[in-house]
Amino acid sequence: MAKTEPEKKPRWYKLIWQAYKVTAPHDKFLLPIMIGEFVGIIGIAVVVGILMGSTAAIVYTSVFGFLTAVLVMLFTLTKRFEKNAFARMEGQIGGSLSVAQSIRSGWSFADDPVSIDPRGKSVVFQGIGRGGVLLLAEGGNAAKKQVDATRRRVSKLIPGVPINAIYVGTGEGQVPLKDLSKKIRRTKKVLSKGERDAVTARLRAIGGQKLAVPKGVDPMRARPNRKGTR
Repeated sequence: MAKTEPEKKPRWYKLIWQAYKVTAPHDKFLLPIMIGEFVGIIGIAVVVGILMGSTAAIVYTSVFGFLTAVLVMLFTLTKRFEKNAFARMEGQIGGSLSVAQSIRSGWSFADDPVSIDPRGKSVVFQGIGRGGVLLLAEGGNAAKKQVDATRRRVSKLIPGVPINAIYVGTGEGQVPLKDLSKKIRRTKKVLSKGERDAVTARLRAIGGQKLAVPKGVDPMRARPNRKGTR
């Protein structure tokens, strides 16, 4: 039986180019800002070298300026790429899950929602982590009944474990996608890794709520591509 070769990770420069191609069509100021940063930083570095009065100083400051300019440009590209990605995901079903699953440590979020509104207006995802059980609710006030019902059901399965909810959106009392990761990370730690594993195992063993997915609504297909948002 032939061995399958492991999938090769794309080169770092290809990832940078992909991020630029995704962002540039939606951000007309991206290229001018990056060019301005590069030229400005190089110019300042050269002027500093000239003022120091030696050829070696000009060479060293120019090299330092070039490396600094590249780092600043990459930082700008990363930030504007993230901002653009969040803006495009805002309001889409599953956007909160894409952001939550990008958190690599301390939290684990299931792919499947734990509650779906029959009319497809709201959905609730569930995660388990250092802060206990976390419910991500999309759909504003329409999701409140689902959150309350899910909270009651889960609290009976794992009594004593904190169950928190975050309403994701741009309305009053809601958390926008760009701030969601920070909000989750700031959740107070109450469970150790062993306790998190025990909670996860118990919920999996008992099983979740059987969801009746409404006609014409496929939340799994409606979710944005998480690989693309990275």
